Amino acid sequence: MKTVTLVTPCYDEIEVLPAFYERVRQLAPQLPHHTLEILFVNDGSRDGTDMLLDTLAARDPHVKVLHLARNRGHQAALTAGLDFAEGDIIV
Repeated sequence: MKTVTLVTPCYDEIEVLPAFYERVRQLAPQLPHHTLEILFVNDGSRDGTDMLLDTLAARDPHVKVLHLARNRGHQAALTAGLDFAEGDIIV
């Protein structure tokens, strides 16, 4: 089975991350021949996003987190995620 990795840059997203995560997880059954992996790239968040992402990753083996040391902008976060992603298909 192939893996689809969704690379998601995050910066101070604590208020919207739970809803985003639930919506993305609802997509998994629509990909019956693929495993859906979510790679969150924490772009130096300061609002607790980092802890929330770590909690999601601890609960869900389909979630991976990459923490950047400081905010570098969404383009750099996306590039870091693309470099780190291991899926067969990267979105």
